[in-house]
Amino acid sequence: MISKGHFFSIWAIWTLLAGTPAQASDQGFDYENKVYSPSIKTILLHPIGNETGFPAIRLNSGDRLLLRFDDMDEGVKNYQYTFVHCNADWTPSRLSKNEYLDGMTDNFIPNYEFSFNTFYPYTHFYLSFPNQNVRFKISGNYLLIVYDNSISKPVLTRRFIVFEEIANVGMDIRRPTDVRFNSTHQEVDVFLNHGGYVIPDPYMDLNLTILQNQRWDNAISTLKPTFVQPGRIIYNYDNSENLFQGGNEFRVFDMKNLQVLGIGMMKTELDHNNWNVYLFRESPRRTERYVFWQDINGQYVIRRQNASNPHTEGDYAWVDFQLVVPSPFADGDIFVWGQLSDWQLLPDCRMNYDYEKRAYTAKLLLKQGYYNYLYALQTDEGIADVMPVEGSYWETENEYTAIFYHREIGIRYDRVIGFARLSSQR
Repeated sequence: MISKGHFFSIWAIWTLLAGTPAQASDQGFDYENKVYSPSIKTILLHPIGNETGFPAIRLNSGDRLLLRFDDMDEGVKNYQYTFVHCNADWTPSRLSKNEYLDGMTDNFIPNYEFSFNTFYPYTHFYLSFPNQNVRFKISGNYLLIVYDNSISKPVLTRRFIVFEEIANVGMDIRRPTDVRFNSTHQEVDVFLNHGGYVIPDPYMDLNLTILQNQRWDNAISTLKPTFVQPGRIIYNYDNSENLFQGGNEFRVFDMKNLQVLGIGMMKTELDHNNWNVYLFRESPRRTERYVFWQDINGQYVIRRQNASNPHTEGDYAWVDFQLVVPSPFADGDIFVWGQLSDWQLLPDCRMNYDYEKRAYTAKLLLKQGYYNYLYALQTDEGIADVMPVEGSYWETENEYTAIFYHREIGIRYDRVIGFARLSSQR
């Protein structure tokens, strides 16, 4: 018979080895895409072979994700990483690490290279996973945490999805039936064909999340089925619950060659070993007619012309943005916004109004590459709204992602049973 004292000793050892569910207040990190160190730049997480792909992999497959980031501090740091399994709403699941990870729960990032032939020195770190050290046992939402010595000192966090191909997900993206939003929004109807997979109560056990352009800040995750048929569940609303602002096609600049003017660039200067890139002065587009051009839906890719490895040979430059308006907006601040700002209204991306230039201005330190971006107004609720500057059009090409979570009877986590992506101009 095990005594009470021995029982608690065994429990303490098991907890230390297996790990307990992480809590943001205890660990010092949030369950979202976030950078915690000012020296960390250019964080990329995507499937290997698809630089603009959604960070998602199939369970028990050969799929892998690739993480890249730069540390602007000189030298090498012993960065470590781990994963936290999360519920559909991105709260930590009540699982210990040995229930969702196979292998070592905490590992060092072994791969790094120093920048080469650049004015800005940096150390480039990269990591692919799953790998020989750690694999995933179950599907769901996962948070990647990179930290320095202690998990209480996070460097960055990144969300990604592990999914199972159990059900078939379909989407239909169209002009809204609600005439109030007919010109400015896009309606996303979704269905789930689950065949013989049993979902006893789709209204309670099933969760659907819809994302636009890989953004989590405006995700729709409160929809319930409108129709339930044998083997098929339908989400088709006519009352604006499944609408997204169409927005506008993203603005573009290309600085893969700092000695030649690329798309969007007005001039470049090399000043005291610092590259300065001046983009063309731009104007709001809200009152203009919609014009289609090919973009990468707000993302960026790292490029340097004639470089064998742009991730270590790409230089950094101060990029000058100017948005010309006759007077500052009375409703809030203006930000440079997109994947380059982690889809957040970051203080470094806030623009200042210059009364002499009669324009909003901002300078961002960015790595050489091809960039998409927009100008966004910060609302009273702290949300990014592109409509006041960029306009919003139902014709705009956007990419949508649908993720289905199922909390099965008898399990303690949200299983991802369906995953799909679709362009609005497929």
